[in-house]
Amino acid sequence: MVELTTLEGSDLSLLTETWNRCWQGYFYEMFFNEENLRIWIEHGQIKLNHSIALREHGKIVGFTFLSQTDYEGWIAGTAIDPQYRGRGLFAPMLQAQINLARSIGLRRIYLEVLSRNYAQYTYKSQGFRFVRDLHLYRLTPGTIKLDHARSPYINFQSVDLSAYFLTRKKAGFIPSWQRRAHYLKRYTSINAWLNSQETAGMLYGGVEGKTLLDAWAAYDDAAQELLSFLNEHNYGEFSLNNQPQDSVMRMLTFAGIHPTDLLYEMICEFDR
Repeated sequence: MVELTTLEGSDLSLLTETWNRCWQGYFYEMFFNEENLRIWIEHGQIKLNHSIALREHGKIVGFTFLSQTDYEGWIAGTAIDPQYRGRGLFAPMLQAQINLARSIGLRRIYLEVLSRNYAQYTYKSQGFRFVRDLHLYRLTPGTIKLDHARSPYINFQSVDLSAYFLTRKKAGFIPSWQRRAHYLKRYTSINAWLNSQETAGMLYGGVEGKTLLDAWAAYDDAAQELLSFLNEHNYGEFSLNNQPQDSVMRMLTFAGIHPTDLLYEMICEFDR
């Protein structure tokens, strides 16, 4: 007997076993130990009492994690045990999450899905619509070939977080959920940087403050300055996640660097 409940009361050990079992066969390695998952839940502010569990005889065989802030939510992970795939269970589990999100007063929920993931069609069937493409990059310093003649002197200065996010907002950059200010501020050892014209910026955090969390530019010349700086001053191989089609992406393409993967940002909006 399959039933839909919430994840409320599920302990970390059970959730970790469920997470690893349900993500088997995915495009990327998704293995978490208990500490990894604890950090993911706490950092993402995932509400287990507002997240869905698909159960058979009490065993969790599928789940959705819901993160929320104010009147918006984000699906921070959803998967089904491989033995239960292909049985038409994903759509009702997703619909249960949508219904729960609506019942607690959310106005919309977001998610990202790989362009090659067939789950996107289930999302569409349950009311999600496409918002935009997001891109994943894996970069190595020294390999970004740019026209340095256009930016002979590159100067970035450390700034406080409030100035960084205000400047980014004024530049018109629209971040995905994991690059919104409320999400990024939860990282440890955060340090923010802006160029002298305040037309490009980057944010580092995580262990020793060496993980690139955010990068944006208001226009192409500013993006070139940003990438030139990253090219010369980064800490080994780095990633740029959930990058929209913006000046940074245009300059990477100009340099012959293409995304390693493509995601679709999607949204489901509720009638008030």
